[in-house]
Amino acid sequence: MTEKVKQSAAPVTGNDEIDIGRLVATVVEARWWVLGITTAFALCAAVYTLFATPIYSADALVQIEQNTGNSLVQDIGSALSNKPPASEAEIQLIQSRLVLGKTVDDLNLDIAVTKDTFPIFGAGWDRLMGRQNETVNVTTFTLPKAMNEQTFTLNVLNDKSYQLVSDGGFSARGQVGKVLEHDGVTMLVEAVHASPESQFTVSKFSTLGMINTLQNNLMVTETGKDTGVLSLTFTGEDREQIRQILDSITRNYLQQNVERKSEEAAKSLAFLAKQLPEVRNRLDVAENKLNAFRQDKDSVDLPLEAKAVLDSMVNIDAQLNELTFKEAEISKLFTKAHPAYRTLLENARRWKMRKVS
Repeated sequence: MTEKVKQSAAPVTGNDEIDIGRLVATVVEARWWVLGITTAFALCAAVYTLFATPIYSADALVQIEQNTGNSLVQDIGSALSNKPPASEAEIQLIQSRLVLGKTVDDLNLDIAVTKDTFPIFGAGWDRLMGRQNETVNVTTFTLPKAMNEQTFTLNVLNDKSYQLVSDGGFSARGQVGKVLEHDGVTMLVEAVHASPESQFTVSKFSTLGMINTLQNNLMVTETGKDTGVLSLTFTGEDREQIRQILDSITRNYLQQNVERKSEEAAKSLAFLAKQLPEVRNRLDVAENKLNAFRQDKDSVDLPLEAKAVLDSMVNIDAQLNELTFKEAEISKLFTKAHPAYRTLLENARRWKMRKVS
């Protein structure tokens, strides 16, 4: 006997509409939780705004000087298709140790003086109380190798004197504006702008380490494509210091650029001064040959074949003279072993062979 069981699903009825009244009642019931959480987040945001260390940025624009003198060798350098654009080379130069290292030396960035404050909230509290501008200007700070790992603290006694101590037992009293020398430590404090009993931690960093720090905080980009204008942006916590750093970087870049151009011009002038007598000698020889040829023919109205020979000689001398000036330009960029330089010398050799033949 087989029993068939029919299963039927009972229809499920429900209301999918949102009950606004119930939601409002839920919010009202939990109003203190909502108010408390909102207030807590608002207080956290306010505390962060007041005590967080602000980050500033300074901007500058630098125009790349177009090297028009290199147009003489563009026909030779065109084979170097992998050569990066001038803007990329200048960006690398701005971020180089040559430029940034001089900035570190000029501004004594390897010496860091930070005020001792309460952790996390101390710096923000000083800003609220108007004490964020308290500084000590240290321009000289050298340590013996045995003390490199020690932590030095500068205690302000008054605006004319200070006490320098370390966790290694070092202690000495110095005068503002006078060099302090004690146990191999040398320090010069130029000025004190802080209230008595203020404490500052004085640190000495390596020049290479500070260069790396500057590279991390410096961003150099080209504004647009092939505009020749570079945009420099430097970020940091000290608004006045980042302005000084960026100003120093731009000045040092422009200074080395002028020195580099002057050196290239001096080399070109020296090369031309060396080659000029030879060029003049070739010109005199060509003129003498021309005069001798005219006297031999006893006529200025030369036949077409003779004129062709003279035109060829003049053209060869012109090509040799042009190659001489090109060599003056290309010698600033490459050595004689470079393919471009070797190509130029080979062209000069061919023209000389044509002249002899």
